[in-house]
Amino acid sequence: MELEPHKKMKKLKIGAVLILVILAVTLVTLRFTGLEPEYLDLNQLRAHHMIARPGLWLKGEVDTTPITDWSFVDTVPHPGRSLNTVLVETRTPYFIPHSVRTVPFVRDGMLFIRSHQDRMDLAFPHDKSWTANVARDPRVRLKIGDKLYEAMLVLVSDRSQATAVLGRNAEVRVLGPDGQEHVVGYDHVFRVFQRNIPEYAGDQPSISVAGLVPENKSYLPPAPIVDK
Repeated sequence: MELEPHKKMKKLKIGAVLILVILAVTLVTLRFTGLEPEYLDLNQLRAHHMIARPGLWLKGEVDTTPITDWSFVDTVPHPGRSLNTVLVETRTPYFIPHSVRTVPFVRDGMLFIRSHQDRMDLAFPHDKSWTANVARDPRVRLKIGDKLYEAMLVLVSDRSQATAVLGRNAEVRVLGPDGQEHVVGYDHVFRVFQRNIPEYAGDQPSISVAGLVPENKSYLPPAPIVDK
């Protein structure tokens, strides 16, 4: 026997409410337990087209000790894993964080994080959710080992500086069928600064203008953020 329209609508409303309740309970639970992004080895990443499941909130002890040399990042134990990664928790417009796992590198005691752009059809920083979040709000949380660090990511906008930090050309080029080299990827580099810890003679670093590939010059820096 077919249900009357108003009874169908009532059942749909009850179902929608139940789904919302389940989602709310799940998010509240994850807010306290945390959800780290998925770890995949390099071969697994390649098999998944370099895509891994992102996470939400990161959990751990917040370390407020001023770091003058980040070299310890290279020696953090990662048993059973071939890649030494750090977790980056970014701020979204909808107040639920978006966290990712990425490979850090240290130069002269300074910590840097790389974002590889392989979708050249999308303008940086909107080729990835986390870089778009950082462009809008550079305040992040880093998880290194079992410690959390309040930080700010500043894009290395100067190409020569980015090349020096990477130790190679930031552009990834391949030879096309036409015999010409084409840019198929670009490595963007962010420098990590601890948040609310004075640097540069007591001043916090300013937000940098993005160093973009030639085809993408439309990105404008976000307004400076005063963290309180």
